[in-house]
Amino acid sequence: MKKLLFPLPIRIGKSIFQESIYFLFRFHVGYTMAIEAGFGKIKDFPVSQKFIESLTKAGWVFPEFLAIIAGWGEVIGGALIALGLFGRIGGITVAIIMAVAAFIKHDTIFLIEMDTAQLYLFCSVVILAFGNGRFSLDFLFSKK
Repeated sequence: MKKLLFPLPIRIGKSIFQESIYFLFRFHVGYTMAIEAGFGKIKDFPVSQKFIESLTKAGWVFPEFLAIIAGWGEVIGGALIALGLFGRIGGITVAIIMAVAAFIKHDTIFLIEMDTAQLYLFCSVVILAFGNGRFSLDFLFSKK
């Protein structure tokens, strides 16, 4: 389990250019997840009342708890992805939250109806599969 969640960081591409492109991809996904998607949900500590009301209106059980988990999970998971620190844990967190958002809350059909949650889901799965790459804090810390 440790090797699955905390593998040794590896290079993604064969060149600095490929590593740079992957870094920009990973950073953008993490940053936009944390700031654009997640921060709006937690700006009113511990979570936005508007988000709780949307979950209540949709009939979710324990909407306050789920809103806190989703909002803070997006912020923390996105920040981990953007920084390249424990990227697989961030990727798992974001993937689970986005899977629930896409297929349960937004009620979209897989690959037929696309929305932003599915895009974040697929991006987090790519990051989960490939790791953080060379330009990450994990790679920097592993070079003792």
